Amino acid sequence: MKNGESGWNVSASSLGRLFRVGMLGAILATVSCGSLPKTNYYALRMAPPPSAQDSKSAAVLGIERLGAPEVLRDDRVVYYESPTQLNYYQYHRWSSDPATMVRESISRRLRQTAAFSDVRLLPAPDPVDYLIRGRLLNFEETDFDGAVKGHVALELSLVRIRDRKTLWSAGREVSIAAQGKDVPAVIAALNTASDQVLNELLPVVEAQVKQDLQQGAKTSQ
Repeated sequence: MKNGESGWNVSASSLGRLFRVGMLGAILATVSCGSLPKTNYYALRMAPPPSAQDSKSAAVLGIERLGAPEVLRDDRVVYYESPTQLNYYQYHRWSSDPATMVRESISRRLRQTAAFSDVRLLPAPDPVDYLIRGRLLNFEETDFDGAVKGHVALELSLVRIRDRKTLWSAGREVSIAAQGKDVPAVIAALNTASDQVLNELLPVVEAQVKQDLQQGAKTSQ
C-alpha cells in the first residue's frame, strides 16, 4: 500500500512541476507576443503618366530583372546614418524588395502609356522586339547632410533584340526631402523620387523605340 501511495505522490509532484513550467511558458509567450511591434508594409504608388498621343506601335517590349546591390534585395526599409553607415528598420518593410518593385513600376507605367503592343516581364515564353535592362543603385532613406531624404538612383538601357544593339543608355539620381522624420514621410519621399526618375527615363525609351521603328521603315522602302 505504501508503494502505491509513494508512486502516486511522485506522479502528482511531476505533474505539478510540469504544470508550473507550462504556465511559465504561456506567460512568457504572452508577454513576448504583446511586446512585439506591429510590422508595417509599404508599396510604391505613383501617379499614372499621360496616355500616349500617337497610335500604339507594333513593338513588343520586355523588361529584364533589375540588377541591384545586396542591400536592395531585402524587403526591409534601409536607411543611411552617414555615407558609410547603414541600418534597417526591422518593422517597416516593402511589399517586395526595391529592385522588384521598381521593375514592376516600369512595366505598369509603360503599359499605361499604351505606346507598345505589349510589355512583358522577362523571362517570358513569347519573343520581344526590344528589352530594357538596368540596375537600381540606390533606394533608401538618408539621414545626413542636414535633412532626411528619400534617395533613388536608377540606370536603364534599351536593347534591340534582332542584333543585340544597345540603342540608348542613361541614369538618373534624385533625392527628395521628407516632409517629416517618421517612416511614412520617408516612404512618401521615395515615392516622389521614384516618380521623378521614371518620368525622366521612360519617355526617352518610348521615343528611342519610335525613332528606331521609323528608321527601319525608311530603310525597308
